Amino acid sequence: MTPRRSIRTVAALALVAALAGPLASQAQTKPPTSAAQTAPAADPVGDLLRARGERYHRAPDSAQDPDELRRTQALNAEITAQNDLAENEDRANAAAFAKAQAQYQAELEQADASARAAQERHEADLRTAAEAQAAYDRQMADWRATVAACERGDRARCNAGRQTPN
Repeated sequence: MTPRRSIRTVAALALVAALAGPLASQAQTKPPTSAAQTAPAADPVGDLLRARGERYHRAPDSAQDPDELRRTQALNAEITAQNDLAENEDRANAAAFAKAQAQYQAELEQADASARAAQERHEADLRTAAEAQAAYDRQMADWRATVAACERGDRARCNAGRQTPN
């Protein structure tokens, strides 16, 4: 801190101390006021800042520079428009996401259904193949039994085996 700045700080503190004395005595002599008289108009920004422990005092619009007030209102309108645009974009993105999610879910269900159908076809093919293999094994066992009977000289069985049952 520079010496010039420290002198200003000391002078400011002295001024505050000098003003605090008369204000404190005035505060003691003032009659109490009702809560309705002391409650300021609704100021959400001020309430928020006070809740954070900050000091805030908003000057009434009539005490502000009209050009500055007009620029502030224009900036606020621009910010509100940008916020509205961003909110609309968020809504559109959420709708697009929901649509894509629904489409994905439908495709997933279709793929699951196709996979189940393919699995059922595969299992049916396996049953058909097992049945065909069992029939083949029975026919081969019968043929071997017939061959063995022919080799033993059992002509009845040997001749019966030549007939193909259908």
